[in-house]
Amino acid sequence: MKRFFVFILIFSVIPAFVYADDWDNFSGVEHAWDGQKSITNKEFEQAIDTLEGKKKKKEEKQRKKKIKKISGGGESLHPDLNPESEIKSLTPLKENEDGMLLNVPVHMVINQEVLDKGFYKVIGERDKKDKNIYLLFYQSQFLKGRVKANETKDDYDKDTIDFVELIPYNDKYVKIIFGSLDFNAYAFVKYQRD
Repeated sequence: MKRFFVFILIFSVIPAFVYADDWDNFSGVEHAWDGQKSITNKEFEQAIDTLEGKKKKKEEKQRKKKIKKISGGGESLHPDLNPESEIKSLTPLKENEDGMLLNVPVHMVINQEVLDKGFYKVIGERDKKDKNIYLLFYQSQFLKGRVKANETKDDYDKDTIDFVELIPYNDKYVKIIFGSLDFNAYAFVKYQRD
């Protein structure tokens, strides 16, 4: 029994000696903050901004990696499709209600009346009753003539949606082509020589 008592005594006293050295390391705890500099709010905010800036850079780098995985890396053949480019705002298309200006260099005959040479504002309209298309020729606010036109799917290789043009057809007729947001049309109009 003595041996057992000595054995318990040894194992309870030895750890106390071992851990006693560790308590000596904490003797200077009350002096731990001596000599440290206090920081201002501005310095603290700058440190936080620096850390957040690094985080944002890391997120941007990960975003670029994802884009590169999806798009295959390199530049797109079309510069506007590049993932780095800004998306341009598009203006909505609206109907041209003011008409378009047409230079008529010949005397046109519309409904047995002669339209003199000059500039005309041409407006295309679809009749609500019979669904026919008409080209209206105005000078100032006065209607000078009305021609029935034929609707077509041809855009005549024009760069714009709204267009009107007079094209020589043969010795007696000219062809007027018209394009708008609603429809494209053409009409053959008789003309007189001078």
